[in-house]
Amino acid sequence: MRALSPHSAMTLALIALSAQTNIGCKARSFNFTDTSKGIFAFNFNAPTCDVIVAGGSTAALASALASAREQRVTCLLEPTDWPGGQMTSSGVSAIDFSHITAGGIPMGRESQREENLEQTFFKWMQALPGNPGGCWVSDKCYEPAPFVEKQIRPTIDAEPYLKVFLNTVVKNVETKERQIKSITAIQRAHIKGTGYERYLSEDILDWYSSKDSKNFSKTVLTFSGRENQMPVVIDATEFGEVLVLSGSPWLQGTEDADGSLQNTDTCGQATVFPIAAVLNAEPVAEGNNPFPVEHPEFYNFKTSSRVFGWDEIWTYRRLRGSSGTGPTAGDISMQNWNPGNDYPFGYLFLNKEKTTAQRSDWAGGVDVEVIKSAERHSIGWYYYFKSKAPESLQKRTARAWNIFGTGTGLSKMPYLRDTRRSIGLNDFVLKFSDLAASSPTDITGEQFPDRVGIGSYVADFHGLTTCKLPAYMNKSATLPFFIPFRALTNKSFDNLLVAGKTMAQSFHANAATRLHPIEWSSGIAAGVAAAHMNQYQISSELALKNIADIQARIAKRQPINWTLGSRVYP
Repeated sequence: MRALSPHSAMTLALIALSAQTNIGCKARSFNFTDTSKGIFAFNFNAPTCDVIVAGGSTAALASALASAREQRVTCLLEPTDWPGGQMTSSGVSAIDFSHITAGGIPMGRESQREENLEQTFFKWMQALPGNPGGCWVSDKCYEPAPFVEKQIRPTIDAEPYLKVFLNTVVKNVETKERQIKSITAIQRAHIKGTGYERYLSEDILDWYSSKDSKNFSKTVLTFSGRENQMPVVIDATEFGEVLVLSGSPWLQGTEDADGSLQNTDTCGQATVFPIAAVLNAEPVAEGNNPFPVEHPEFYNFKTSSRVFGWDEIWTYRRLRGSSGTGPTAGDISMQNWNPGNDYPFGYLFLNKEKTTAQRSDWAGGVDVEVIKSAERHSIGWYYYFKSKAPESLQKRTARAWNIFGTGTGLSKMPYLRDTRRSIGLNDFVLKFSDLAASSPTDITGEQFPDRVGIGSYVADFHGLTTCKLPAYMNKSATLPFFIPFRALTNKSFDNLLVAGKTMAQSFHANAATRLHPIEWSSGIAAGVAAAHMNQYQISSELALKNIADIQARIAKRQPINWTLGSRVYP
């Protein structure tokens, strides 16, 4: 048998390494296309990409799929082994459709119409018959692992231009003048188990280290464009990492006014680690909480509106169950409750000064102690909630260890409600006022001429106890709104786009745009726009001047106008 060439040997080595990080029995972390066809020239340490999508958010997956479908070689850098962000790895598998009524029209219904959703997202929602969890916060509550296996993986596998690098985090960004030239990343392979047996607070610094450890072996990868071509980079990370590492100015925390560039960088939204519980048919022996409870006063069935019953909280985000029924043997309940396992006692992100100082040896720019406390707080809520169960249910309730694919029972990543945000071209920032009514006759928010996506949700705040939100944020009501292309841009770099929570937007606006369908819409728009920019080798500024071309391409994949009742707006 003929010996493998060095090129082939390296390729097979990375495929084997990446296969260890995958889920299920089908080993694959990215497609490999024959280089003789000239589509994808692979190098072990320098993957070549037309579009580089950094991040494990819902928007990141949407961006990568959209770019690949535009026949651009697209590299997705996914920090976990479950692409999809809040739909999967962050454990919020309860799709947040709108609760708004606009002009007498219920937006929860309208926002789920085929005319108002991107094609793949609509098909995925249709593939969840009825409401699998029988929850009442959403029309679609489901278990994340089957969703990854049955919906996300086959969709990725069908895209020959998409290369997915699982368990891969951003480490460094190389820039030259107004261009991002390359991204260096760390890909880890677990040495035993699945790589998710431990708490994130125990492993996250290891994720960002290039050195092999007792738990992971590491590969350093540098992603760049084709020779003499400008790649387009999309920052759809949960931590706003490309923004920080590129040296671009960014927004973080609350602003002193809607749309202001002056902010309080340690006052933001609370984070949470969802945790799952199962109701067994028979009593199950389970030990006590292994951790001291730091903030028992926060555990409460009472919200600002009323006191909820145990069964209401159980069914709130139930992932397996039957609509219209109370707690039933076989139920899986995902706990993401406020005041419960929400963690409001510290901000996840380091302040700007400490974040900037960490650029030389990047580790996410997060406060590991806050992550640790949030993990323990979530586990504490579970034990408190269990202790308040009706006597007939208490001994049958147990942690559902396998629902989130971890050895802790917690989600792989925390559910983040805000992150570091871009500042767009000419200092553009999407404002809350752009999403809300400016006159009593308004049917939608600002109808931007450069609109590339749509969304609908109220501004939903989960504040911190360490600070107060500015008084102007007392407004939450929105109308069906539009996402402009300018919100996907960055003022400092011609080839950098953003999507999801990293968009160029105010903290107030982010509170309404951070939900699953809206992240997806912004991601699709960014992916198509990035493909267009790469194909014609143009900057985001020039793309804005030719926005009609990009809008036409996006409109083939998702709506850029709202269909409400029998009318289309605008």
